[in-house]
Amino acid sequence: MTALRLLATLVVLVMVCPGAAQAQESVRFHAAGNPPTALQKRMARMQGEEAKATPGLTLHGQLHRPTSGSAPFPALVLLHSCRGITGAIDEWAVQLADWGYLTLVVDSYGPRKHRPDCTSYDEMESVDQTFDALGALQFLSRRDDVKADQIGLIGWSIGGSKVLSALNRIGVHNLYPEKFRHGIAFYPSCLAASGPFIGPLLILIGGADDWTKARRCRTLRDANVNSAHPLRLRIFAAAYHFFDEPEVGAARYRGQIENRENSPTRGATWGNDPAAQREALTQVRAFLAQQRR
Repeated sequence: MTALRLLATLVVLVMVCPGAAQAQESVRFHAAGNPPTALQKRMARMQGEEAKATPGLTLHGQLHRPTSGSAPFPALVLLHSCRGITGAIDEWAVQLADWGYLTLVVDSYGPRKHRPDCTSYDEMESVDQTFDALGALQFLSRRDDVKADQIGLIGWSIGGSKVLSALNRIGVHNLYPEKFRHGIAFYPSCLAASGPFIGPLLILIGGADDWTKARRCRTLRDANVNSAHPLRLRIFAAAYHFFDEPEVGAARYRGQIENRENSPTRGATWGNDPAAQREALTQVRAFLAQQRR
């Protein structure tokens, strides 16, 4: 009998402590679909109906709610790198939730049965995470526990490059009413990025990165210095690509990696840098705090 009472007590505690029991949730949503064409809108009006967008692919994600504070919360969409969803990204999601943000980690690979592969640009670019990000934005903006006008986007490596794409003023986001308020890009490729951007943007990159060069991002920053939203750039002088990923280990050259910054186009260095990782945490928190003012 005592054991039964103890079990009942534990069940009650779980039910009244949603922060402990419901901080993480698996969710499904759609990538941004194709908006109706002018012809489709006209035909729908003739039939007294409203034309709707064609739904995109059904995606999976992990939702982390803040364990304190009251809804609605500011929110952040997280885009993984070519390595997929790693332990480091999960840790970022938990940390951001601890700071009061509802976070959604988007799995762009699982629903497509795409194997994480960083060796080929064709493989990396075969999955367009921009529409996944916009679909996640639409999903979050309809939730009662989210502040629809305070949703940001964070991405790593190729996911970081998609942050630049999703926030570019001349971009696919113009097809949809929902907009990201701000973005954070970890070691993105700034080679083809241009701007201007629709919101504040923070780029964090290693000065020793030989896969996505910091000087490209410096040029991008300088080209947007007079825009409505000049971007902030933080370069960690001695850090390499994936500097905030403990799982990649110490800096090591990987000859099999395709690299457009090299001639011939092979070889890149990855490496965790604990000092840069700690400083990035400080930079991200300060940047996000500014966006809440």
